Amino acid sequence: MFMNDQFIGREREIKELRAAIRNNTKGILVYGPRQVGKTRLIQEAVSSDDFLPVVHECVTGSYEYNMELLAESIANATGMEYAKSIRDFFQMLSFLETLDNQKNIVLVIDEYQYLRETKDKGVVDSYLQRFIDSIKGKITVILCGSYVSAMKELLEYGNPLFSRLQIIIPLTTFDYLDSSLFYPHLSTNEKIAFYAVFGGYPFLLKNIDENESLEENIERLLLSPYGANRAIIENVLLQEAGRTGMPIEVLSRIGNSKVRYNEIEDMMTGDVSGTLDRILKRLISMEIIEKVSPINKRNERKRTFYEIHDNLIRFYFTYIYSLRTMPFRMKPGIILEKNILPSLNTYISKRFEVQVREYFLRADPTEIEDIGSYWFDDPMTKKNGEYDCAIKYRDGRFGIFEAKYLKKPMNENLRNSEKEKMVNIQGLNVDYFGFASSSGFAFNTDNLTDIYISGDEMYRVERIV
Repeated sequence: MFMNDQFIGREREIKELRAAIRNNTKGILVYGPRQVGKTRLIQEAVSSDDFLPVVHECVTGSYEYNMELLAESIANATGMEYAKSIRDFFQMLSFLETLDNQKNIVLVIDEYQYLRETKDKGVVDSYLQRFIDSIKGKITVILCGSYVSAMKELLEYGNPLFSRLQIIIPLTTFDYLDSSLFYPHLSTNEKIAFYAVFGGYPFLLKNIDENESLEENIERLLLSPYGANRAIIENVLLQEAGRTGMPIEVLSRIGNSKVRYNEIEDMMTGDVSGTLDRILKRLISMEIIEKVSPINKRNERKRTFYEIHDNLIRFYFTYIYSLRTMPFRMKPGIILEKNILPSLNTYISKRFEVQVREYFLRADPTEIEDIGSYWFDDPMTKKNGEYDCAIKYRDGRFGIFEAKYLKKPMNENLRNSEKEKMVNIQGLNVDYFGFASSSGFAFNTDNLTDIYISGDEMYRVERIV
């Protein structure tokens, strides 16, 4: 992604794309939700001097109109005016194979789902299948799309493009560590808070001003009716999800919670029988929400919940969505003070638990079999509850972590009280305990048996590239 014209992150994906092109890979698929940086990634990857990129973005319209625009993109990229006469993929292939074979030609068809929709299902895919199968020269086709479910269809058995797309790169939002590259000079606690609020959409992270406080950024980017991030959320990110209106209501019901299916159903207005399941599956396929359950209760339906995936969308539906009809004359500062600040620290604390999980996935990925929450039932106290940071290792061991977002280092009294709660739970079948404190610890942890992770250590872990 770009910040001050500097590309940030995605080093591994760029390396993989360039290697695939140089190895004459015929078909590549890059897909992911809007605003995760798919187009920017491809533009950066194909900018090498030994590539001849032809980058085209499809539009809503007829097949003929899209082919006309694609021909113009080819003419502009090659400097050959007569390429504008191309009207089908086979003319296109013949033309591209006449070009300088000293360079790898990269044909990028962005927002491919729009081109697919111009014909009956599978027709355009079959055109591309025949195009890819007929390639003899150094030509690579990169298909890119934001409709995640539509792009995944290309990989299904029976689709004409099945097995033709040899390199698959699914892009998701940045995790806590890559997101922090957009505000490198903040303190650890500030980085944790910014990620909890602004999430990991690269295109939106570049709008953050690290010279402003978290509250000032929230006012400018989210509370103002003209805020840049708010506009993208409402006019772009939720556009596809809200085509019928119903998915937006589902997201507003979930908000900052983990909610069961029947709870969502009970909260909905009108009759949703027969449609809610379809809506939830659609939102999951779009990677807007996720279906979660404790790692020790994966198959129990009553322990299965739905929650919003990205922090920014979660923050929007927790605090902003319900305010959208408020008069513009109400100052963002007043909204912040009355509606957000009283619970903001609690919101950040809950999102910190997710950051701890992301840390472990970076620090020890090969040994982790599963990560998530851990549910317990204590028959002695007749209580039940859930630890939100739990790890199951490949050797069968379980570990649970208490995550604390604190302004000051965790003191020994707090550690002891939390440890006592954990060890006194009857039937808590775990092998070790740990603590993650955003501000570190006010006591020496060197000779203690539990695992201790500070916020500073979380931001020192090696980035995956």
